[in-house]
Amino acid sequence: MQPGNNYPQQAGNSGDMSTLIGKSLGQFRIVERIGSGGMATVFKAYQPTLDRHVAIKVLPAYHAKDPVFVKRFVQEARSVAKLAHPNIVQIHDFGEQDNITYIVMEYVDGGTLKDRLKHALPVPEAVDFIIQAAEGLDCAHRNGIVHRDVKPANMLLRRDGHLLLSDFGIAKILEESTSLTRVGTGIGTPQYMAPEQGMGQRVDRRSDLYSLGIVLFHCLTGRVPFIADSPLTITVKHLNEPLPVERMAAEGVPAPVIQVVQKMTAKQAADRYQAAEDLIEALTGALAASHLSLPRLYRVAPPIPPATGGGSHPGTLPNQSSGSGVNISSMPSGSLAGTPVICFRCGASNPSSRLYCTTCGDELSNPRASKDTYLVNGRPVLARLTLQTGPESLVGRSYRFHQDVTTVGRTNGNDLIIPGRSVSRRHARLWFSEGHWYLDDVGSSNGTLVNNVRIFQAVMLNDGDVINFGDEIVVFNITYGP
Repeated sequence: MQPGNNYPQQAGNSGDMSTLIGKSLGQFRIVERIGSGGMATVFKAYQPTLDRHVAIKVLPAYHAKDPVFVKRFVQEARSVAKLAHPNIVQIHDFGEQDNITYIVMEYVDGGTLKDRLKHALPVPEAVDFIIQAAEGLDCAHRNGIVHRDVKPANMLLRRDGHLLLSDFGIAKILEESTSLTRVGTGIGTPQYMAPEQGMGQRVDRRSDLYSLGIVLFHCLTGRVPFIADSPLTITVKHLNEPLPVERMAAEGVPAPVIQVVQKMTAKQAADRYQAAEDLIEALTGALAASHLSLPRLYRVAPPIPPATGGGSHPGTLPNQSSGSGVNISSMPSGSLAGTPVICFRCGASNPSSRLYCTTCGDELSNPRASKDTYLVNGRPVLARLTLQTGPESLVGRSYRFHQDVTTVGRTNGNDLIIPGRSVSRRHARLWFSEGHWYLDDVGSSNGTLVNNVRIFQAVMLNDGDVINFGDEIVVFNITYGP
């Protein structure tokens, strides 16, 4: 497989699939074959109308004659296409031409997580990948879909480290009424398969979380926990042998993280995390308990100036302590007595209860003002977010942000905390670079929209843009400091 290709490739006869190269399926011109799996062959194709490359999954001819298999293939396209989430490969189109059934998907050119696992990964990087995968699984699970084949080869990576789950070809909508849901099909990859799945028993979201735990073990140690000469023997080991936690300890993995991996990979589903959301919270807490933090990386970011220029430097986020964000649900509405606090920016005196300066609107005594190196007419270019929804006391309230990275989410640890239920724990990120403000979604469940268009990569903001964090609405404006 050529460098950059990221779709699992298996040995086998591809039949006459190579004859598709150079031809078109609908508006998509086939460029090259980039991989094959049990259900389909994957091609890279070009879409002239949007001037972009896509990946096309084509059903093999011998499967296309099987009406049950085709029905499953169609179900995959329709169900996964509904999973609009930044950590799930996007489905663009579906079609049939000349007895060829195909799905058109987002093309990702950064390789797979499997490609990264030549050795153990640093703990923060490994946990970051798993959290991203868990965010995607959470979306799928909430829509009644179990992946069933969670493994590094099915985790595509963009060049900036953004992870997308792929190959829901064996996922099933969990409805007992459908003829496509069959217990005991044994679909999956033995090295990562939950005990109940290996035994042909019914699986659910907790089976995916077990597989994700094995992936995390692989990331932390550089190898899977159980190997053997046959799939059956591997399955027996998953069923009976304890996880070799000493391998993680030997790699210097902190005890809180090891404990999370152990719970993810519990033999009984009832002893695991019961939802991806619970797992994300546990992993975040384990990092904090280990005095570690997630990698400070931009995902799908535009060009970032060097550290000596304006804006933030790649690989960094603002210095912050847990719970230091601005909680819009608890901001005081009036001045309270206490020791005055002098504003870092304008020097005005403020009551100690205030988080924002009553004179200039900036965060009190905030060294982030030192990041404001990009000036227009001698004044720093700042961002202002104005709340349009929420309790009456919050509607219309505005907050200004410096030329640093601002995180938005529902829980403490974010810079702007929005308590709405549709807002994810980690929802979005706002930052400044080369004279412009940018926004991206960091794997939220309900999405981030700019002017009613959902974003799947970083976008440049314009003055007056309307932003939805889930159901909560804010207006973005460019403003200037003193």
